[in-house]
Amino acid sequence: MFGARQGVRSTRSLVKDDLDKFHERNMVSDPEYAIARQLLDLGEAVACLREKAGLTRGDLGKQLRVKARDIAIVEEETPRAPAGLLEAALSFLVQGLAPAIQNQSEVSVSVRRIRELRPALVPA
Repeated sequence: MFGARQGVRSTRSLVKDDLDKFHERNMVSDPEYAIARQLLDLGEAVACLREKAGLTRGDLGKQLRVKARDIAIVEEETPRAPAGLLEAALSFLVQGLAPAIQNQSEVSVSVRRIRELRPALVPA
């Protein structure tokens, strides 16, 4: 039985390695893929910051005057989320950080990145 577990772990490790290689290759060769991956990372940041702030999706939604399902889209399906809502959620959550951290925060850099990417996010 122990051997079977090692085989599963080994297979998972190979799949993860292949997935990492796939991401690396596409981040370089496909600008749309790279933007989508960055957006998914930002969505994860919203979820982490919201949880650290002790807020539910509904709580954050009330602060931003949207529904909890809109926050779920920002966190889980970020490329489909309105860029303005993603930016507003990150900005609101970052405001809870100490001012010294805000300027150096990866999230602050990400908010600036959203502003740069906004034209690419709006469907033609």
